[in-house]
Amino acid sequence: MPDHLPGCSCCGSPLDPVDLDIRSALPDPMLHLSPQQRATAWGDRNFQQADGVGAFIRCLMPVRLFGQGTVTYSVWLSVHPDQLRQAYEDWDTPAYAGLRLHGVVANAVKPWPELFGEKARAEVRDVNTLPYLVAEEGSLLSRVLTHEWDRDDVLSRIWHALPISVQQQVTKQWSVQRSAGLAPRIADGVMIFTGPGRTVHFEAFDLPVTTTVDAAVAQMLSRAPSQREGELLERDGEMLRQAFWTSAVLEGRQQYELYGYVAMPGAIACITCMYDDSQDLDWATTVWRSVRYHTR
Repeated sequence: MPDHLPGCSCCGSPLDPVDLDIRSALPDPMLHLSPQQRATAWGDRNFQQADGVGAFIRCLMPVRLFGQGTVTYSVWLSVHPDQLRQAYEDWDTPAYAGLRLHGVVANAVKPWPELFGEKARAEVRDVNTLPYLVAEEGSLLSRVLTHEWDRDDVLSRIWHALPISVQQQVTKQWSVQRSAGLAPRIADGVMIFTGPGRTVHFEAFDLPVTTTVDAAVAQMLSRAPSQREGELLERDGEMLRQAFWTSAVLEGRQQYELYGYVAMPGAIACITCMYDDSQDLDWATTVWRSVRYHTR
């Protein structure tokens, strides 16, 4: 879960550079405990232990993003129970500064799920923070800690609302902007972003090679609502974009909707932006224009 989501105190806009802290609620081996195991498990926000599962201590894993941003994950290190006992005794004492841990990573952090089970150490660098993971030379964790990573690829794997916009990969070919404050989920094959006053639905379909982009969009428009308050049509090389917007009263309140289509030879994406404030039309058109088709 997001632990700290920084933003402007005046308008809520994201700060630059991106600096996020992401907390793994539990070690992965503890996510599917039986009721009997849960009854005997012990722990708090920094320590967890369950019979037959293991002992775990929360540690920090900072990841650098292109553009000088960072994401600091707090992940769990699986340790010997004796280490957990000693760490618990030293945690709020001067001895904490010299704490050293040895174990294996206990979370499959995306986009590096292979981290799970990898050997790692941890050391205290600041007595006011959790221990930091230290990688074995030549390991995946070493690359994660020392390389810079693609911002959108990393952040789009975090399926919680973020204070910044992310270009979310939906399929191998299609991506779209997930706006700040929107959380993603998939329902019946539809990618959905939801947040206060805003919702986005995104679907993508393959087209017969004989279908032109104009014919594909025309076919989609034939099934769309006929009431339209405005329209846009844009071409960019082989790509055709078309959108229209409308409004309706639903359950006693006004709702605004933008229906957008982006067609390429052999493929089409359909996007619906629903919003409570008419001033968000600019936001909806920005999301529609953010749709990208990736050939690689």
